[in-house]
Amino acid sequence: MKKIKIIKTFATNVAISFFFAAIFVFTTYMLFDKKINHYASLVNSFAIKQSSSKEKKTTYDLASKSLINRPLYGKKFATLKIPEINMSLSVYHGDTLDIMRYGVGHYGGSYFPGETGTIILAAHNDVGFFHEIDRLVEGSKITIEADYGTFEYEVDSYKVVKETDLDAFTIQEDEEKLIMYTCYPIRHGVVGRRTERYVVYAHRVGDTNE
Repeated sequence: MKKIKIIKTFATNVAISFFFAAIFVFTTYMLFDKKINHYASLVNSFAIKQSSSKEKKTTYDLASKSLINRPLYGKKFATLKIPEINMSLSVYHGDTLDIMRYGVGHYGGSYFPGETGTIILAAHNDVGFFHEIDRLVEGSKITIEADYGTFEYEVDSYKVVKETDLDAFTIQEDEEKLIMYTCYPIRHGVVGRRTERYVVYAHRVGDTNE
């Protein structure tokens, strides 16, 4: 009986302790909620600044025709401009569906503008993105204004291909080509998944960096 009484007393004391501890925590939260959030925000801001400070600016070496520091995945690094169809779109490194919600995606396995290799850009055919690239003709001018320089291209050709036609997206390393593509048909009401792509091919004609 004595042991049972001791156990009950101990359990009661523990319950009372938890009760007062809960009241203390609740009271402290109510009194200092704004201050806690304020200091938490300061800590988060400091962490973000520290993370951002590690990101190096994208730089281009004119002599070797290559990027010294490449943009982070998902980061905007250029603007694609095609005056002929009144287009000016942000270009992001990476071509996931999430990235292409915001603009043009740059295929990570291709080269960057100025690196004398094939550049592959993709965007949705929604209004505001690549919904009018089928209006481009041979000789149409394209400009990519990157963080590290401006590069100009001229359309060679265009065609419709199957999404499985990998030969349509061949990457070359000895000549700077630009490939842009989107789903096809572009402006027609197609229900379901589109299995064809509209592809525009262009070659580099100059830049303002030389």
